[in-house]
Amino acid sequence: MNVGELLLDHYEHFLGDYIGADVYSNGEQEIQILGFPKVIENSMVFITLGVSKYSDMINNQCEIALAVDESYDECAEVLANAVFYILSNRMNFGKGILIEGVENINASFAEKYNKTALYFTNVFVLPENFAFVNDVCCIYMCLFVSKDEAEFIKKYGSEKFEDLLENSDVDVIDLKRKSVL
Repeated sequence: MNVGELLLDHYEHFLGDYIGADVYSNGEQEIQILGFPKVIENSMVFITLGVSKYSDMINNQCEIALAVDESYDECAEVLANAVFYILSNRMNFGKGILIEGVENINASFAEKYNKTALYFTNVFVLPENFAFVNDVCCIYMCLFVSKDEAEFIKKYGSEKFEDLLENSDVDVIDLKRKSVL
């Protein structure tokens, strides 16, 4: 079984059947984003398939999940663009990465939801034991953050931001959620 098949089996074991797999390419790299509608009520969980092929570029054998409650097409597009930004810049990828510029990808989305960045962290809100695929791959999650939250992360770091999120008890899947600041 190759890595792609192993990942897909892992996804389906924990998340059920996916409803679609869209292919995204930046001309040099190609990934898929799969949509899982039955994991969290009234939400969609998107998961990349193919980021792990580029582990040498980002120093991490991983895939990325995003859970949101609406604007699914726009969210998948932003996620794909963020992944290509990470790959193109050969970032040392992992927990605490912040990718700004959502407004450059989709200005109306950024304005509607007041979200200007994606923040990447360890898996949460998904089934226990989902974050690791054997010894082959790690899965991270990302969430949309506001400009103020992005500035807070840059100033105080990811640990302080995650403490703030945890203490404010917000629903990070809710795109319309207010900033925790």
